[in-house]
Amino acid sequence: AMLAQAELQAGSGSALSSQRGDRMGVVLSRAELVRGLEPLSTYNVSSVRLIFQKFEEVCPAPALWERAFAELFSCFPTGEAATKAFMVLDTDGNGLIDARESIAGLAIVSKGHLSDRMRLLFDIFDLNGEKELHFDECFLMLRRSMAGLRKLTGIVTPPEKVVHNMTKQIWKSARKHRNNAIIHEDWQQWWTHDASMRSALKMVTWKPEEQRGLPTPDQQTNIDYTKSAGAGDDEVSAAVGQQLKRGSMLGQARSSLSATSFAKMC
Repeated sequence: AMLAQAELQAGSGSALSSQRGDRMGVVLSRAELVRGLEPLSTYNVSSVRLIFQKFEEVCPAPALWERAFAELFSCFPTGEAATKAFMVLDTDGNGLIDARESIAGLAIVSKGHLSDRMRLLFDIFDLNGEKELHFDECFLMLRRSMAGLRKLTGIVTPPEKVVHNMTKQIWKSARKHRNNAIIHEDWQQWWTHDASMRSALKMVTWKPEEQRGLPTPDQQTNIDYTKSAGAGDDEVSAAVGQQLKRGSMLGQARSSLSATSFAKMC
């Protein structure tokens, strides 16, 4: 059930270049973008951060229309190519895609050191801009970024209870009560030392130097996240909904509705 060990969808336009992993005989594959999204592979982590900053500055809503998507992700050679890419990401066919989910998925698969990519992931879901994440925000970050990764690559994501268990482990690693927020250093401490997370990130590690300086396998901790999450899942889901509503309100308060055509398209 772990992301690192999840089966990979064949078909639906997804492609995977096979590479045999070196841990416990598990076959790991390097993720590739699904058909129609290949131009997104040109982005590095700095470029994705600029996309996120642009979204934060000028887009008043948490969702993107097709024209706003093409404006924000300008890597597509033609309007037709951008339209096809949007349709791939718009899995429910409602004419909208979740901006943070898409940018988070792109941050994970972008080129650059893993620490820079995971820092960007943290910032994307820091909805209040306070350089900290509360439990529901962190749960949202894991769940939505995995959903974005699934849409980009076809990788099957773990069940929600597994994601909940991972979130609880982050707080346990930080030695903090659930009512307290974590800071970036707590997030960094968890994902760099968590064996499941590091194994999963191998699928999006394009060069050896992208993980240089990170803890080695003998310094990592193995946790079985498939154990029952127990009570509280409904509370987490409700809190996540409140955070999404709050994030939308904050985005609207920060954004100017006057200036750019991009703001109008959002």
